[in-house]
Amino acid sequence: MHASSVTSSCPSGAVPETPAAPSLGQADAVSVLATAMETAREHAGRDTPLLIVGEHSSGRARVARAVHYLGPRRERPFICLHCAALRSVPLDSMLPGLVQLAAGGTLFLDGIASLPDGGQALVWRQAQRVPAVRWIAGAEPLPVRAGAAASPSTLAPWPATARIDLPARAAAVRV
Repeated sequence: MHASSVTSSCPSGAVPETPAAPSLGQADAVSVLATAMETAREHAGRDTPLLIVGEHSSGRARVARAVHYLGPRRERPFICLHCAALRSVPLDSMLPGLVQLAAGGTLFLDGIASLPDGGQALVWRQAQRVPAVRWIAGAEPLPVRAGAAASPSTLAPWPATARIDLPARAAAVRV
């Protein structure tokens, strides 16, 4: 959030929060972020494809960056791509260029579930074939239908490799 978007008005009787006196909600959010960063540290030294699952604005990109910069590829590029922006672009023609940009570094594909099944399968095949790039995918939690997970079949290999589940943002900042 930019400072310009914060207003100084408070509800009657409310006290603005300051960095020196965080509210319970802020303290919980800091604790959740600290836990997520510790989990990122655990995955940083590995080179296996990683899936980061969390709601919109839960910090998927921040955790992916932490995994990259805490790992041995930190001196190489970190390329972040929001997959929802690729719906009208042929992924098979764009992916080789992205792999080239990320050579030796990390390619973070956020919103991987927004790609059509064929695109997800293409990314998964590339992740298996191109070990010169650390592959990290980000996705929102998939809804549960009638007691069974509604997981797209092409995302199934990602969690089997390595996965970080981020808690819901609402739970992290509840006051």
